[in-house]
Amino acid sequence: MGYDCVIIGSGVAGLTAALYLARANKKITIIENSNIGGVTATLENIENYPGYEKISGLELIQNMVMQVSKLGVNIDFMTPDLIDFDNKCILIGKNVINYRTLIIASGTSNNRLNISNEDDYRFRGISYCAVCDGSLYKGKRVVVVTDGYSGIESIKYLENITDDLTVIDLTDKVQDDRLKIYSNSKLIALEGNSNLERVVIEDSNGMHSVINCDGLFVSLGRATDISLYKDSLNIKNGHIVTDENMHTNIDGVYAAGDIRDKSLRQIVTACNDGAIAACEAIKYLSRLK
Repeated sequence: MGYDCVIIGSGVAGLTAALYLARANKKITIIENSNIGGVTATLENIENYPGYEKISGLELIQNMVMQVSKLGVNIDFMTPDLIDFDNKCILIGKNVINYRTLIIASGTSNNRLNISNEDDYRFRGISYCAVCDGSLYKGKRVVVVTDGYSGIESIKYLENITDDLTVIDLTDKVQDDRLKIYSNSKLIALEGNSNLERVVIEDSNGMHSVINCDGLFVSLGRATDISLYKDSLNIKNGHIVTDENMHTNIDGVYAAGDIRDKSLRQIVTACNDGAIAACEAIKYLSRLK
């Protein structure tokens, strides 16, 4: 399968790039390995995006997704195993996706549990975005695993969704008498059949506990993931180096948004990056004809 452009990441940078490329009648796809919209989708209120006095991040992302969907853009949920920059292809399991241009807009990714069967329960009980998926678990048994402050907003949001909320805190920073909290504990196993049914935790004394649940929200913070790029692209401070036109050190490969090494990271600057990257990709494609 081949595309004029493959976009990695469905945050505002990736969606803006998709909009420009689709309007130029280019064959494109977006690859996403986490929640649509990235960190923007988790924001409760945005008050510095032009044209809106106030809008939730989720609503903004939904508007952008609807806009590109009407232009025929698909978002494929998959995790790339390898990018072969020499042969311009992405390996995902046994599948190969060929590209003529590549825009890396993966932003920051959710830190994961790093449990072997974690992906088995993704969309089947595990979520990394309380604002995005919390309503699916209204009145159900919900667990939040956090490293302290990273999960505060998720916990506050989910408290309004369910009365059966349990917190697994790797630290002892979460304090709330209304909640059942396992402090200085870690999640060590996920169990269930087709859907997640229970989690196993271990406390600081090595004692194990089993918690039955319908949903697990992972709130362990976010970080850039450059593992696919670090051996081929120029990296600085954990981010991809580009020029002002989003060019990386490889022709036809661009970076946009929070994955890019830059001084200001805002929604509007990510949109700017995505638009520039798309326009540069369109110019590059025209030269290949």
